[in-house]
Amino acid sequence: MPEYLQVRSNGQITLPAPTRRKAKIAEGDLLEAIVDTDGTIRLVPKLALDRSLAEKFQLEDIDWALKQKDKKA
Repeated sequence: MPEYLQVRSNGQITLPAPTRRKAKIAEGDLLEAIVDTDGTIRLVPKLALDRSLAEKFQLEDIDWALKQKDKKA
């Protein structure tokens, strides 16, 4: 059975609880809105990354790769 959403005056919509449960979406989750060429809107759950942590792990990965390269030489 389709569920309908109403766009409010400030552009907000509310996802019905059954839809949120089915998609495993919780309060505070991030969703990417993708508008397809036919006007279809898809909401895709996304994970937020702490930029400083991502950079730290990226540097650790580079360091690990360099150490592996040195072992082969």
